[in-house]
Amino acid sequence: MNSSQWLFLFSAFALLNIPSSIFGTLSPQEIVRRADEARYPSGQFSFFVKVTDLDEGSPSNETVYLVHTKNSANSLVETKSPERMRGRKLLMKKRDLWMFLPTLKKPTRVGFEQRLTGEVSNGDLARTNFATDYSSKLMNEEKLDTRDCYKLLLTANHKEATYRRIVYWVDKKTYFPVQVKFYAISGKLLKTGKYSGIKSVLNKNRVTQLTITDALHEKRQSTLNYFNFKKASYDDTFFSKESLSD
Repeated sequence: MNSSQWLFLFSAFALLNIPSSIFGTLSPQEIVRRADEARYPSGQFSFFVKVTDLDEGSPSNETVYLVHTKNSANSLVETKSPERMRGRKLLMKKRDLWMFLPTLKKPTRVGFEQRLTGEVSNGDLARTNFATDYSSKLMNEEKLDTRDCYKLLLTANHKEATYRRIVYWVDKKTYFPVQVKFYAISGKLLKTGKYSGIKSVLNKNRVTQLTITDALHEKRQSTLNYFNFKKASYDDTFFSKESLSD
Protein backbone atom coordinates (compact mmCIF):
# COMPACT_ATOMS: atom_id res chain seq x y z
CA MET A 1 0.00 0.00 0.00
CA ASN A 2 1.50 3.35 -1.02
CA SER A 3 1.55 6.59 1.02
CA SER A 4 -1.48 8.12 -0.71
CA GLN A 5 -3.55 5.02 0.09
CA TRP A 6 -2.48 5.17 3.76
CA LEU A 7 -3.44 8.85 3.86
CA PHE A 8 -6.85 8.05 2.39
CA LEU A 9 -7.45 5.30 4.99
CA PHE A 10 -6.37 7.54 7.86
CA SER A 11 -8.72 10.31 6.69
CA ALA A 12 -11.59 7.83 6.35
CA PHE A 13 -11.07 6.51 9.90
CA ALA A 14 -10.93 10.08 11.22
CA LEU A 15 -14.24 10.92 9.56
CA LEU A 16 -15.78 7.81 11.12
CA ASN A 17 -14.41 8.92 14.53
CA ILE A 18 -12.46 5.69 14.99
CA PRO A 19 -9.80 6.07 17.74
CA SER A 20 -6.29 6.77 16.51
CA SER A 21 -5.06 3.90 18.76
CA ILE A 22 -5.93 1.58 15.87
CA PHE A 23 -2.80 2.98 14.21
CA GLY A 24 -0.70 2.36 17.34
CA THR A 25 -0.94 5.90 18.74
CA LEU A 26 -3.33 6.75 21.55
CA SER A 27 -5.45 9.87 21.31
CA PRO A 28 -4.94 12.55 24.01
CA GLN A 29 -8.37 11.69 25.45
CA GLU A 30 -7.43 8.01 25.73
CA ILE A 31 -4.16 8.92 27.48
CA VAL A 32 -6.14 10.91 30.05
CA ARG A 33 -8.64 8.07 30.45
CA ARG A 34 -5.80 5.64 31.18
CA ALA A 35 -4.31 8.09 33.67
CA ASP A 36 -7.74 8.28 35.36
CA GLU A 37 -7.64 4.48 35.72
CA ALA A 38 -4.17 4.78 37.26
CA ARG A 39 -5.69 6.99 39.97
CA TYR A 40 -9.04 5.32 40.64
CA PRO A 41 -10.85 2.12 39.63
CA SER A 42 -13.97 2.35 37.48
CA GLY A 43 -17.45 1.33 38.55
CA GLN A 44 -18.65 1.34 42.14
CA PHE A 45 -16.24 1.45 45.06
CA SER A 46 -15.32 3.16 48.32
CA PHE A 47 -12.02 4.39 49.73
CA PHE A 48 -10.53 6.50 52.51
CA VAL A 49 -8.47 9.66 52.07
CA LYS A 50 -6.26 11.13 54.78
CA VAL A 51 -5.49 14.78 54.07
CA THR A 52 -2.55 16.32 55.91
CA ASP A 53 -2.32 20.11 55.60
CA LEU A 54 1.03 21.83 56.10
CA ASP A 55 1.64 25.53 56.63
CA GLU A 56 5.20 26.85 56.67
CA GLY A 57 6.36 23.24 56.56
CA SER A 58 4.61 22.16 59.77
CA PRO A 59 1.41 20.04 59.99
CA SER A 60 -1.55 22.31 60.73
CA ASN A 61 -4.50 19.97 60.23
CA GLU A 62 -5.34 16.33 59.48
CA THR A 63 -8.70 15.13 58.17
CA VAL A 64 -9.91 11.67 57.17
CA TYR A 65 -12.70 11.20 54.62
CA LEU A 66 -14.63 8.16 53.43
CA VAL A 67 -15.61 8.44 49.77
CA HIS A 68 -18.31 6.39 48.04
CA THR A 69 -18.56 6.61 44.26
CA LYS A 70 -20.74 5.12 41.53
CA ASN A 71 -19.67 5.26 37.89
CA SER A 72 -18.07 8.72 38.25
CA ALA A 73 -21.51 10.36 38.19
CA ASN A 74 -22.42 10.06 41.87
CA SER A 75 -20.26 10.36 44.96
CA LEU A 76 -20.67 10.88 48.69
CA VAL A 77 -17.82 12.19 50.83
CA GLU A 78 -18.16 11.65 54.59
CA THR A 79 -15.88 13.32 57.14
CA LYS A 80 -14.66 10.72 59.64
CA SER A 81 -12.17 12.71 61.70
CA PRO A 82 -11.46 14.89 63.58
CA GLU A 83 -14.39 14.20 65.88
CA ARG A 84 -15.63 17.81 65.82
CA MET A 85 -16.17 17.52 62.03
CA ARG A 86 -17.85 14.11 61.95
CA GLY A 87 -21.18 14.15 60.15
CA ARG A 88 -20.16 16.66 57.49
CA LYS A 89 -20.92 15.35 54.00
CA LEU A 90 -20.50 16.30 50.36
CA LEU A 91 -22.95 14.83 47.85
CA MET A 92 -22.32 14.93 44.11
CA LYS A 93 -25.02 13.98 41.61
CA LYS A 94 -23.73 14.47 38.08
CA ARG A 95 -22.84 18.18 37.95
CA ASP A 96 -24.55 19.23 41.18
CA LEU A 97 -22.82 19.39 44.57
CA TRP A 98 -24.31 19.85 48.03
CA MET A 99 -22.75 20.13 51.48
CA PHE A 100 -24.53 18.88 54.60
CA LEU A 101 -23.61 20.06 58.09
CA PRO A 102 -25.17 18.42 61.17
CA THR A 103 -26.01 21.91 62.51
CA LEU A 104 -28.19 22.68 59.48
CA LYS A 105 -31.51 21.10 58.57
CA LYS A 106 -30.99 21.16 54.80
CA PRO A 107 -27.99 20.62 52.51
CA THR A 108 -26.47 23.71 50.89
CA ARG A 109 -25.49 24.00 47.25
CA VAL A 110 -21.72 24.55 46.88
CA GLY A 111 -19.20 24.82 44.06
CA PHE A 112 -16.67 22.19 43.06
CA GLU A 113 -13.92 24.83 43.11
CA GLN A 114 -14.57 25.92 46.71
CA ARG A 115 -11.91 25.07 49.28
CA LEU A 116 -12.59 22.00 51.42
CA THR A 117 -9.42 21.96 53.52
CA GLY A 118 -5.93 23.33 53.02
CA GLU A 119 -5.13 23.24 49.30
CA VAL A 120 -7.91 20.74 48.58
CA SER A 121 -11.06 21.82 46.74
CA ASN A 122 -14.44 20.09 46.99
CA GLY A 123 -14.03 18.68 43.50
CA ASP A 124 -10.63 17.15 44.30
CA LEU A 125 -12.47 14.53 46.36
CA ALA A 126 -16.01 14.53 44.99
CA ARG A 127 -15.25 14.63 41.25
CA THR A 128 -12.17 12.81 40.05
CA ASN A 129 -12.65 11.89 36.39
CA PHE A 130 -10.62 14.19 34.13
CA ALA A 131 -11.57 12.39 30.90
CA THR A 132 -15.25 13.18 31.47
CA ASP A 133 -14.88 16.83 32.45
CA TYR A 134 -12.12 18.01 30.13
CA SER A 135 -11.20 18.04 26.45
CA SER A 136 -7.58 17.02 25.97
CA LYS A 137 -4.86 18.19 23.62
CA LEU A 138 -1.29 16.92 23.39
CA MET A 139 1.07 19.88 23.88
CA ASN A 140 4.36 17.99 23.50
CA GLU A 141 6.48 15.26 25.05
CA GLU A 142 8.72 16.21 27.95
CA LYS A 143 11.08 14.57 30.43
CA LEU A 144 10.02 15.17 34.02
CA ASP A 145 11.87 13.73 37.02
CA THR A 146 13.79 11.40 34.63
CA ARG A 147 10.50 10.07 33.22
CA ASP A 148 9.42 10.52 29.61
CA CYS A 149 5.97 12.07 29.73
CA TYR A 150 3.11 13.24 27.59
CA LYS A 151 2.35 16.88 28.40
CA LEU A 152 -1.34 17.56 27.85
CA LEU A 153 -3.60 20.57 28.01
CA LEU A 154 -7.02 19.84 29.52
CA THR A 155 -9.77 22.40 28.96
CA ALA A 156 -13.05 22.25 30.90
CA ASN A 157 -16.01 21.31 28.74
CA HIS A 158 -18.61 22.59 31.22
CA LYS A 159 -18.75 25.39 33.80
CA GLU A 160 -19.13 23.06 36.79
CA ALA A 161 -15.65 21.56 36.32
CA THR A 162 -13.41 22.14 39.34
CA TYR A 163 -10.75 23.93 37.28
CA ARG A 164 -10.99 25.77 33.98
CA ARG A 165 -7.67 24.52 32.64
CA ILE A 166 -5.19 21.81 33.61
CA VAL A 167 -1.70 21.02 32.36
CA TYR A 168 -1.09 17.30 32.93
CA TRP A 169 2.05 15.17 32.70
CA VAL A 170 1.47 11.43 32.14
CA ASP A 171 4.20 8.77 32.03
CA LYS A 172 4.51 7.53 28.43
CA LYS A 173 5.32 3.97 29.46
CA THR A 174 2.91 3.30 32.33
CA TYR A 175 0.27 6.05 31.87
CA PHE A 176 0.65 6.92 35.55
CA PRO A 177 0.03 10.62 36.21
CA VAL A 178 3.22 12.38 37.29
CA GLN A 179 2.39 16.07 37.74
CA VAL A 180 -0.54 18.42 37.31
CA LYS A 181 -1.00 22.18 37.30
CA PHE A 182 -4.42 23.67 38.02
CA TYR A 183 -5.50 27.03 36.55
CA ALA A 184 -8.37 29.45 37.21
CA ILE A 185 -10.61 30.88 34.50
CA SER A 186 -8.39 34.00 34.47
CA GLY A 187 -5.42 31.86 33.48
CA LYS A 188 -3.81 32.23 36.91
CA LEU A 189 -1.92 29.21 38.20
CA LEU A 190 -3.62 28.10 41.42
CA LYS A 191 -1.62 25.08 42.55
CA THR A 192 0.63 22.23 41.47
CA GLY A 193 0.14 18.54 42.27
CA LYS A 194 2.63 15.67 42.23
CA TYR A 195 1.59 12.01 42.22
CA SER A 196 3.46 9.20 43.98
CA GLY A 197 2.96 6.10 46.14
CA ILE A 198 2.37 3.39 43.54
CA LYS A 199 0.62 0.41 45.14
CA SER A 200 -1.65 -2.44 44.11
CA VAL A 201 -5.26 -1.30 44.41
CA LEU A 202 -8.03 -3.73 43.44
CA ASN A 203 -5.62 -5.87 41.39
CA LYS A 204 -3.99 -3.01 39.52
CA ASN A 205 -1.05 -0.72 40.28
CA ARG A 206 -2.20 2.84 40.91
CA VAL A 207 -0.86 6.06 42.42
CA THR A 208 -2.06 6.46 46.02
CA GLN A 209 -0.63 9.83 47.02
CA LEU A 210 -1.08 13.37 45.72
CA THR A 211 0.77 16.37 47.16
CA ILE A 212 -0.77 19.73 46.25
CA THR A 213 1.26 22.93 46.66
CA ASP A 214 -0.08 26.49 46.59
CA ALA A 215 1.27 28.39 43.57
CA LEU A 216 2.15 31.50 45.61
CA HIS A 217 3.22 29.91 48.90
CA GLU A 218 5.38 26.83 48.40
CA LYS A 219 5.27 25.98 52.11
CA ARG A 220 1.48 25.59 52.00
CA GLN A 221 0.76 22.02 51.02
CA SER A 222 -1.85 19.31 51.35
CA THR A 223 -0.92 15.65 50.98
CA LEU A 224 -3.71 13.23 50.12
CA ASN A 225 -3.13 9.56 50.93
CA TYR A 226 -5.68 7.13 49.45
CA PHE A 227 -6.20 3.73 51.09
CA ASN A 228 -8.55 0.85 51.84
CA PHE A 229 -10.26 0.70 48.44
CA LYS A 230 -13.22 -1.69 48.33
CA LYS A 231 -15.62 -2.71 45.60
CA ALA A 232 -19.21 -1.81 46.41
CA SER A 233 -22.76 -1.87 45.12
CA TYR A 234 -24.92 1.18 45.74
CA ASP A 235 -28.61 1.80 45.20
CA ASP A 236 -29.34 5.20 43.66
CA THR A 237 -31.17 6.23 46.83
CA PHE A 238 -27.81 6.15 48.63
CA PHE A 239 -26.88 9.29 46.67
CA SER A 240 -29.90 11.41 47.55
CA LYS A 241 -30.20 14.64 49.50
CA GLU A 242 -32.84 12.99 51.69
CA SER A 243 -30.30 10.43 52.93
CA LEU A 244 -27.69 12.99 54.01
CA SER A 245 -29.10 13.35 57.51
CA ASP A 246 -29.04 9.59 58.17
